[in-house]
Amino acid sequence: MKENAPHERETSVLELGPILRSMRRSKVRFGLIVLEVALTLAVVANCITMIIDAKRQMAKRSGFDDDNMIWVRSVPFDPAFRENGYLDNSLRQDLAALRAIPGVRAVSDTRFLPWQGGGSSTMLKAVGPKGEMLRTQIYPIDEGFLDTVGTSLAEGRNFTREDVDRDSRRLRALGENPRERNPDGTPRDKFLQDILVTRAYARLVFGESPSYLGKLLEDSDGDQYRIIGVVDAFYNPYAWAIHDYSIFYANYSRGFEGGASFLVRTESGRRAEVTKALEPKLLAVNAGRNLIMRPILEIKRGHFANQRAVEILMSTIVVLLVLVTSLGIVGLTAFTVAERTRTIGTRRALGASQTDILKHFLLENWLVTTMGLALGVILTYALNIGIVSSISTAKMSWILPVAGVVLLWFAGIAATFVPALRAARISPAIATRNV
Repeated sequence: MKENAPHERETSVLELGPILRSMRRSKVRFGLIVLEVALTLAVVANCITMIIDAKRQMAKRSGFDDDNMIWVRSVPFDPAFRENGYLDNSLRQDLAALRAIPGVRAVSDTRFLPWQGGGSSTMLKAVGPKGEMLRTQIYPIDEGFLDTVGTSLAEGRNFTREDVDRDSRRLRALGENPRERNPDGTPRDKFLQDILVTRAYARLVFGESPSYLGKLLEDSDGDQYRIIGVVDAFYNPYAWAIHDYSIFYANYSRGFEGGASFLVRTESGRRAEVTKALEPKLLAVNAGRNLIMRPILEIKRGHFANQRAVEILMSTIVVLLVLVTSLGIVGLTAFTVAERTRTIGTRRALGASQTDILKHFLLENWLVTTMGLALGVILTYALNIGIVSSISTAKMSWILPVAGVVLLWFAGIAATFVPALRAARISPAIATRNV
């Protein structure tokens, strides 16, 4: 009998029965911890999902040389800018002045602004009786646009200066006449416009193809658009889900009301130097306008302000929840130790070791945490389904609940260890005097 006593004593200490009976007697207390662990897992896993999604959005490659680009807008107030000839001459002079600034690599006259979170869009389809009208961004550009933003063509050719001059005149004439009739009153011929297109939009409209050159699109008026070049990497965030779909047509962007907009690409590391030189150079050409200048990185930071706020807020929530849950487990264990002082002393008097007492409380905590985590996994996916259906965010990876379970298991053990160790150090004599 004496030889079997240690084994029997260890078995009784680690027996689940006493622990479960104790939990049943304190249902509210342990139930609150179970619920707290479950909610922590659900919220933490979904917060981390939102953090990962925000980081993914901010890390997406645009194809632009964001670090070295500046947006410049010229807003005229001199009445002379109302004349088309004056506007054209001023535009040519501005482009020449900008390109002559030391440190400038490329310049483009365009209404396109990277990372603005919006822009212009239209709906086109493949030419023919069938086909679905599909939305795309659409922007006027000149021959220097691709060099300025830092992207290149995957196939085909870029616009030339002659293309831009010709199409600008045609579009201006079209805007001055009714769309349905030519100046002599006869029905207007269908308009054919050469365009550049992103590979993503060409694939959306025509499906997979070894080449998209020469393919035709049309709008609701029957005007047609012929693809002469395909841009591979190009991402511009938009209010609708058309971020990778864009087409570009040749046209100068200038007017009295809207002014003229330029993108300036500098040599690496010379953006600040060029920015200082822009205003005096342009005002020296023509002082009859106001100038607005912003680095593209500033515009990009503004565009991702919400994502950064989400990242900070969700990170704070994760840290606070894990901390609060850990403190809750510490408090529960400490209260349980104080409540069971007599029981602990009795077990120590009967021969239970400090290790036995420590194992008892760690096992009890593990059971409580595991029940909370089992409920938490269900709540995690339920919450994620609700979030995905209400806002545009990524679905949660199965790895996150698994990682959350492991994290909270370790957090629970760490939170329990100190009060459990304090319980293990209670001597039988002290416990008896406290009764």
